[in-house]
Amino acid sequence: MRLIRLLTCVVALLAPTSASAQNVTEWSSEARTILAFRVNQDALQKMLPAGWVSAPSTAATTPGANLNLTLMERVVVLDPQGKPLRTGTSRYFVLGAPARNPQTGQSNTIIIGGMSAEGAGAYGVYLTATTASLERTVSGDGETQGRVQESWQFAAASGERLELRLAYRRGAATRAHVETVVRSAIKPEFQRTYRIDQAADLVRSQNTPDRVEQVNVRISGPAFSRVFDGSETLLGITAVPYYVREISIP
Repeated sequence: MRLIRLLTCVVALLAPTSASAQNVTEWSSEARTILAFRVNQDALQKMLPAGWVSAPSTAATTPGANLNLTLMERVVVLDPQGKPLRTGTSRYFVLGAPARNPQTGQSNTIIIGGMSAEGAGAYGVYLTATTASLERTVSGDGETQGRVQESWQFAAASGERLELRLAYRRGAATRAHVETVVRSAIKPEFQRTYRIDQAADLVRSQNTPDRVEQVNVRISGPAFSRVFDGSETLLGITAVPYYVREISIP
């Protein structure tokens, strides 16, 4: 009887977890700034792959948001062996649309665009950035919540540009563990699973106190003008000072 119990324990220890059963491709530690927009629904739908439909947010904080602009400072980026990927750090932004597939019942984020110095990226949709810069300053005293100023600039040779100037007062961040699947707009059959530990600070939303002191965002160029046509509405801003992510593929 003891031998059976011992064997059972050994099998349980050797059995792969859901993460190890997949192919882990990278690990990163990042700081992020996320802008939630409501953009032209018809224009956005045309950028989604066949079989997928836009699924705007129903959250009380950002009702109707259908496109997230995520700016990332990837402070540490490692391969599965713990070695730096490329230089081991990077800055880029992505445009992600919450979407669902009525036929399969799946709800995932679809990456429809972005800009990175690394080129098209795993999803094959990023423009190559000739400029990808960030300046961030933080001021505070003792145990008071600090004040943050950020200036992001991105540019591509084809004329696309993004500029963001943002200032806000920090608040208490909410920690969460998230597991999500992300797909590409041009090859939706390709998916990656993100396992994330993060602490997020909602500095602007539709139902919480607004701690944003300045925000000025400009997005232009042929690749982005279809959804950023002047009719877009900024609904929420989230600062994510702590973001640790493991990426795996089936």
